[in-house]
Amino acid sequence: MTVLAGLPPAAADAATPAAITVHLPAQPLADSLEDLSRISGRDILFASGVIGNRRAPALDGTLGVEEAASRLLRGSGLHTVRQHDGGLLIEDPTDATPHPAASTHATRHDAEDITVIRRAERLAPSTVPLTITEPTSVIQKRFIANNIIPLASVDDIIKFQPSIWSQNPNGPGIGKAETISLRGFQDGQYNMTFDGIPFGDASDLHHTTSSLFISHFLDQVQVDRGPGTASTLGNATFGGTIGFDSRAPAKHFGVTPYGTYGSFNTRAGGIEIDSGKTGFGTMVLDMQHEETDGYLTGSAERRSNLLFKDVLDLGAHTTLTLLTTYDKEWQYTTQGATLADYAKYGDNYGLCFNRALQCYYGYNPSTYQSDFSYVNLKTRFTPWLTFENKLYTDGFVHDYTESTDASQNDPSANGVTFYSATGRKLATDRTDVPGKYARAAFRDYGDTMKFRARTPVGDVLLGVWADVQDDRRYTYAIDLSRNGIPVPGKTGTAFNYDISDLNTTVQPYLEFDWHPLRGMTIKPGIKYSYFHRDYDASINKTTKQPLNTRQTFTSWQPSIALNQIILPGWSAYGQIARGFLAPPMSVFQTQDVGNVQPETTLNYQVGTVLQKKRWTLSADAYYIDFSNYIASARINVPGIGMESTSVNSSGAIYKGLEIEGQYAIGAGVSLYGNYSVNDAQYKHTRIRVAETPNVLASFGLLYDNGTGPYFSLIGKFVGNHWGLDSTTDSAGHTVFANQYRVGSTTTADLALGWHFRHLAGFMSDLTPSLKIANLFGSHAISDFAGNQSAASKGYPDGAPLYWRLSGRSVFFNLSMTLP
Repeated sequence: MTVLAGLPPAAADAATPAAITVHLPAQPLADSLEDLSRISGRDILFASGVIGNRRAPALDGTLGVEEAASRLLRGSGLHTVRQHDGGLLIEDPTDATPHPAASTHATRHDAEDITVIRRAERLAPSTVPLTITEPTSVIQKRFIANNIIPLASVDDIIKFQPSIWSQNPNGPGIGKAETISLRGFQDGQYNMTFDGIPFGDASDLHHTTSSLFISHFLDQVQVDRGPGTASTLGNATFGGTIGFDSRAPAKHFGVTPYGTYGSFNTRAGGIEIDSGKTGFGTMVLDMQHEETDGYLTGSAERRSNLLFKDVLDLGAHTTLTLLTTYDKEWQYTTQGATLADYAKYGDNYGLCFNRALQCYYGYNPSTYQSDFSYVNLKTRFTPWLTFENKLYTDGFVHDYTESTDASQNDPSANGVTFYSATGRKLATDRTDVPGKYARAAFRDYGDTMKFRARTPVGDVLLGVWADVQDDRRYTYAIDLSRNGIPVPGKTGTAFNYDISDLNTTVQPYLEFDWHPLRGMTIKPGIKYSYFHRDYDASINKTTKQPLNTRQTFTSWQPSIALNQIILPGWSAYGQIARGFLAPPMSVFQTQDVGNVQPETTLNYQVGTVLQKKRWTLSADAYYIDFSNYIASARINVPGIGMESTSVNSSGAIYKGLEIEGQYAIGAGVSLYGNYSVNDAQYKHTRIRVAETPNVLASFGLLYDNGTGPYFSLIGKFVGNHWGLDSTTDSAGHTVFANQYRVGSTTTADLALGWHFRHLAGFMSDLTPSLKIANLFGSHAISDFAGNQSAASKGYPDGAPLYWRLSGRSVFFNLSMTLP
């Protein structure tokens, strides 16, 4: 038995597999099947005696992998049989020997020399396709299922990838990630998509990870470390794209209950119900509920998640997909702690239990709600023309109450002053706890439309993304000691700001996938970005004055990318692309709205990918010229005090090297590692962009025998970085300077489990597993968290706050599938 597998994972049971572009010459059938497997990422199984010395015809075009395989087999008398894990079995219907799929386990040992690296890759943190045109890492479903607890947020899934740094101080995948950095680009400077649809907060395109999709809802995640091509949709593509793909419904009926119990009094349970193929489509319903005290004191969390997906075949060439998700989370929110408080109260200090202080946990509750729904129609009009349209809506609501400074445990920082409607001071209670109530809510309505036309020399892609985002957010001061009553301020109102915001995005694009030579793909393209912000503030955040304004930002974004297959299993690629990001909402919250220009980049990248029998290796280098870099700064507003705002720097240069590889030792054991050197500095200075570790690395030992036990031990090294890159001089002007250096950290995660198959005749799968995060129990300082709002001795701008690693945690997981 020969088993071939390409690198990007195929979603098992996917109803509408993605089309691939192939350019294969007439050659031996075994060679063509191997090339097809590498290109598509799908397992292809066949017995050498079945293939014999048959030859395959030349094959050119963009088509599904099963259709491509059928064309290669045309006239041979062989056909394909789809396997439960998405692979393809090549079978001779006239052969009376036992079905190879039934004896796969028995043939694994004989095929070990061929299959070991392919199967090992399925458990690795990521794999790298041969056909990429920019640095790309794909996190496969098997890695997610074996190594990530089902309740975990998306930050726990991606943390081992090259140039990715994420940290969650409340425990792995629990609560929201306080940091996710990609090559030094911060959340809001890179793109996120769900099943190809971009999404992000209205204020600055950031993402609250704890209100997104849990790991059990996902089939795979793809991290593109670059701006993509013209057909890459999103408002912040220049920093890269993290794309999440929802799970595919299983082809057969099954019920899968699953649960987690572990550290921090964490308990979670869920159930997945797959309908199998019915007259109403192939459906999956997945529901989960989780509760935890969290690692940090006073930082409990409750979360419920739901996903429903239905894939309907409306005809031989038409598929309709319906999907909806709903997520609700309730938590107490921390703001970091000073070094003095960590020393006094312990490494897990978050919030306190004293009602007389601002740090009291009961003063800082947050509720997050999010939903995401779409209808996707995909059809093939003719053999050369396909069409896909996704109509979608997504929403987000954040309701929260918080004290003025949740890190503050000094009673002298308390005090609430009331003013009249005319701004006259009425009274002050120096023991009352000051705070605020806030609400931020937005809803998106949008559509993506794409035509793909196949021509003799390549494919033409024509499409458009349109999105309207309706946003409303406000906050007002309250007295937490008096049941949250509103507190009028100097302006005569309790409101700090009251903003309505309407954002419109339109992105049409044209792209050509050209194949001028064998093994070569050239992708020239152009995209036009239109972003319009209609901003209406009855009370603006910084000035406290009304502001009604409209701004439109546009940009042409040309790109060209190349991939060349040099030899079988070896490719090289290069890319040049322009990026664009409209200014965030914060630039409208100053008096000088028109002074901040859009951010733009020019990205250059080159790289290579090698895939051999026992090892894989990829390497790339990048250089990004970032113009009009918008940085966060604190300014002194006369009569109001210090406020956060955004300012233009002269620009920044991002550059680096990235290496990722895996080596198969044998018997299902493999080594994995990646290493990234990332440098980001403001132009004409030696000031490093904040939150950019200079080095990132992952390294691990993995084992999977395909059917029974598995384990992985994976470490992550994060180099040093700076917490801030700007400050205010004595004249009140913003100047760029590094502050608050954070040293390097090293952690390791251990996962082990066992897949038991076909137990007692009524259970097709039983999998117990154990996940130990931060195995060696490091509590090192991991990031800067800001400054306290009140000045203190030695800290006129407020004492610095920090986050720590969350220490060792142990989670036991159990899932079973019936029947």
